[in-house]
Amino acid sequence: MTTLQVPASIGQRLLAMIGHYRPDHGALNCPVLCALRGPLDTGALRAALDGLTATHEALRTSFTGRGRRLTQVVHPPSPQPLAEVALTGEDELAAAVDQELSTPIDVGLWPTRATLWRLGTQHHVLCLNAHHLVTDAWSAGLLFENLRAGYAQALGSRSPDKPPCWQYRHFVEWQTRLIEGGLDRHRDYWSRRLAGLELPRLPYRKGAGKAAAIGADLSPDVVAGLRQIARRERTTLFTVMLALFYAVLRQTCGQDDLAVASLFANRSQPESRKTVGFLANMVVLRTRTSGRDTFTTLIRATHDTVAGALAYQEQPYQTLPLDGVRLGEGRADDVVFQMMTDIDHVGSAEGVDFELLVPEGIGSRFEVELAVAARERDMRVVLFHTARLPADTAADMLEGYLSAAAAVAGSSAVPLAHLGV
Repeated sequence: MTTLQVPASIGQRLLAMIGHYRPDHGALNCPVLCALRGPLDTGALRAALDGLTATHEALRTSFTGRGRRLTQVVHPPSPQPLAEVALTGEDELAAAVDQELSTPIDVGLWPTRATLWRLGTQHHVLCLNAHHLVTDAWSAGLLFENLRAGYAQALGSRSPDKPPCWQYRHFVEWQTRLIEGGLDRHRDYWSRRLAGLELPRLPYRKGAGKAAAIGADLSPDVVAGLRQIARRERTTLFTVMLALFYAVLRQTCGQDDLAVASLFANRSQPESRKTVGFLANMVVLRTRTSGRDTFTTLIRATHDTVAGALAYQEQPYQTLPLDGVRLGEGRADDVVFQMMTDIDHVGSAEGVDFELLVPEGIGSRFEVELAVAARERDMRVVLFHTARLPADTAADMLEGYLSAAAAVAGSSAVPLAHLGV
């Protein structure tokens, strides 16, 4: 195979602007971090990593140019370098992971780095770190699955996975044709949906300082109650968790008309389901509330919001006309809600247990981001924020989210005025 040069996608061009103006921003790293427990065969692991790079063109794509001239350079398959480092304990591991995830990747040279930390003969941690230009949250789940399958295949026990129908360049070709062919119906929907939009008025302050992240767990009992609400209302857990965020924002901002941004997978085409790359599109999720509403009412309104966004997610928000949207000095993605893709976080292959870890030290590229990771029984909730949001406000928002979740888990008929305080 020879080197290919193909145009970058709209999303890649926009993301690259962040990388250009904020070159020290570690949040542009999107790692697959996993604990490996058992008698690890490092030769088979190397073969599995090489297989990932050979299978997915995105993992061997560098970039050249800027702006509209940003170009993907797809290289022929080659071995994935793997650094092996021996550590003595969990504290050393935490420091090593933080250092790796905060170190930018020069995507002009190569888009990935791989490190294997050895804590014992039966305990390793692998980090396949990738620049966000070549991957997203959905892709990370695919790579975790492929890694396990590739490890088993290297030891001769499992047939190889089917290759993806589309490489990332095929997705870009499809998206370009779609946009050039006209997305009038999509633009009309978003123009109506966002007309008169005003962003959440969080109590930002001027000043510099480090970004921060605070997190906490929702108990299995609370999570079970939230899942039951989703089933009863015939909606998704994403909708319930987003509705809780709306309730907290309503109390914090004093607004009944609320909008947050989110990154949707943007994989409506069946051919893209197994494609590794930056396919995600940002959408703005706007829902109106009232102090007279109950949480049940808010869930139903949020369900309509999410269903519409899913139907029209193929239109990149950044290409929409912003008539009637009052951004002020802010950006539509200043406040973001994310929920990790529903993937298996654990699995095994040839006597080795693989566990996908969720790193919090990677930070966020947004002003305020609430991220929820659903695990087998409980949930991890993390609030990322820049120094513009006072630490005590961030702490109150996280505590309000936890208390609201606990309150509605028993009954979703709780008045909104009682939530998030």
